Amino acid sequence: MATLNKIRSKAGLLVVIIGVALLAFIVGDFLNSGHTFYAMNQNKVAVVNGTNIGVEEFQERVKVRTDELQQMYGQRGMTLPEGYVSRINQEVYDQMVNEILLSEELEELGIVVSKEELADLLSGDNISPQVRQYFTNPQTGEFDRQGLLNFMQVVLDPESHGYNTPELLAQIEPQRQMWLRLEQEVKQNRAVQKFANLLNRAIMPNKLDLENSFEDNKTSANIAYALQPYTSIADSTIAVSDSELKAEYNKMKSFYKTPERRSIKYITVNIVPSEADYAKAKEKAEMNESVFATTDDVVAFIANNSDESYDDSFVAISSMPEKMKKFAQTASVNESSPMEFENDTYTMYRLMDTKVAPDSIKVRLLSFQPRSTEIDSVLNVLNHGGSFAELAPKYNGNDEIWLMENMASSVGRPFINKVFSENGNGYFKAESLGGEHIVQILSRTAPVKKAKVAAYVLAVNPSTETHTALYNQLSSYSASNNNAEEFNTGAKEAGYTVNSYECSAEDYSLPGINDARQAIRWAFNADKGEVSEIFTLDNSFVVAALDNITKEGYAPLEQVKDILAMQIRNDKKAEKIIGDLKSKNLNSLAGYAEAMKAQVDSAKFVSFSSPSIAGVGYEPVLSGLAPVSENGKLVGPVKGSRGVYVFTVTDKTVSEQPFDAQTETQKIQQNYGYLINSRLMEVLRDKAEIENTMIRFF
Repeated sequence: MATLNKIRSKAGLLVVIIGVALLAFIVGDFLNSGHTFYAMNQNKVAVVNGTNIGVEEFQERVKVRTDELQQMYGQRGMTLPEGYVSRINQEVYDQMVNEILLSEELEELGIVVSKEELADLLSGDNISPQVRQYFTNPQTGEFDRQGLLNFMQVVLDPESHGYNTPELLAQIEPQRQMWLRLEQEVKQNRAVQKFANLLNRAIMPNKLDLENSFEDNKTSANIAYALQPYTSIADSTIAVSDSELKAEYNKMKSFYKTPERRSIKYITVNIVPSEADYAKAKEKAEMNESVFATTDDVVAFIANNSDESYDDSFVAISSMPEKMKKFAQTASVNESSPMEFENDTYTMYRLMDTKVAPDSIKVRLLSFQPRSTEIDSVLNVLNHGGSFAELAPKYNGNDEIWLMENMASSVGRPFINKVFSENGNGYFKAESLGGEHIVQILSRTAPVKKAKVAAYVLAVNPSTETHTALYNQLSSYSASNNNAEEFNTGAKEAGYTVNSYECSAEDYSLPGINDARQAIRWAFNADKGEVSEIFTLDNSFVVAALDNITKEGYAPLEQVKDILAMQIRNDKKAEKIIGDLKSKNLNSLAGYAEAMKAQVDSAKFVSFSSPSIAGVGYEPVLSGLAPVSENGKLVGPVKGSRGVYVFTVTDKTVSEQPFDAQTETQKIQQNYGYLINSRLMEVLRDKAEIENTMIRFF
């Protein structure tokens, strides 16, 4: 009972304790959920009108596009260009933003692309140009419909066409993803076309529009003119006050709206060979020169000593690089060339063999999975008169492929050897890197002289010691000058050149550096005054300092005052020049030219519809006045973009073509259509609320 009374006496305190505990629990739970919400809110590349583009979704789209491009370049024996990753990121970002904006507009307007319509664009009677470009034979320029249909059958149902293992499905996956993306693009472009057509029909020119358009193009004038440029008056003689600058800034402010920008200072150190690297390479090249010329195992020597692998292919001598061609034309088998040094590379050739044979062979083929149980029976059907065209859809047939011997690395040496050793035109089996095939030779090019040439190539490259020395030297400098001010002022003494650049979040390059996205991303995640770590970009070491941050909005007056001051001075100069000329009461173009200390020039075909004049430049004042001025009448002085003009019309051409409302309507609608199609997405973006946070991650 005493205990109970004690508890009762402390009830108020217990309530407080329990309340605090509950509050802590609730707040803790809120903070944890808030942390999760914050993480979700940060894990995005962009927000478009409230719709998130997540990082994972974005990365997956980038991967698909990268795989597709890598395969496309690989088929041409090339690799993705340096710095292309950043461009792919931007391409995918733009595409995803456009998809969201378009889907919103199309849904609101009720615009759809039906399954039947899409099928017609992909494989029907009205093939989309996007699809055509993928399936047009580059040699004949003709669209390969059968090739398209075969491709679709395989990528849309790979298992029934022999791709029934994880390895084989992985081989076809890039093509499948490419086709799915192409489908989406065709569908989107068709919807945009419908959207644009709707807008075109909504913007119909009225009678006055048609008449004005006709009159604007009806007359063109040839003129003689004299120009006194604004540069004839020194800037130092024209004062511009702060109040004038401010007034001009307020008037023109809308033209200076800018995204957030970061001003950086950066030092670039090219990673190039040292003198020791050149000496070491020379020693190695001289040591290998005689060995290469005499060894019995050229293939092994090349594999162990050359920067380029041995290509065991016969190549048409006429298609070889110039120096190799010159050597192969006159050399005997096993003869070697003298060692040459050019562009930091030692090169030496050895002629391995020659022959006279076709340079290219055209074949058609059916394709099967490795160790196919069907290939022999199909081969038997073909050799007894079976129809290739009927079998092609089932066995991924291709009826026109040109092969060359140097394609062995991409399709397989046994396949190439088999094709180029066949003499007849019947069907035969051959195995490539992609599977087994039934092949028929359709034609051969005329025989040419071909050769196998081994090339010993040794490039002078920076050694590990050179890399380390250049890196450590730059690292020491940035550590000792670890703020933006010191970074800039101490560079000259240390032997470095400091570059400056103001970058936006969408930039991916810097002057002199093709792929600088890593440094730009750092700048948008750093604080003012910070110095970065050392980046390796475009075979250079780069270190940067964040000099200034300009938030999104309008460029400050200080930043644009020079442009504004020039405009104000030009206005004042125009006023002064016009006043001085008028006070002289001149009555001839020659007199004005003399007063202007200029010569009389001429311009032809000046019309109201074209403010850019050949030989003059952008001068709306001339294109506006000349067509409506009388022949021989002196016009001016008038203020132009470059200076003050006086001119006279020497001749006019007035079209005798009668007014045709239908022709003018088509002309105006064509112009409207061009503007709508070229600026549609720009307008949708301008009116959308887009938060671009890609710079945080990519």
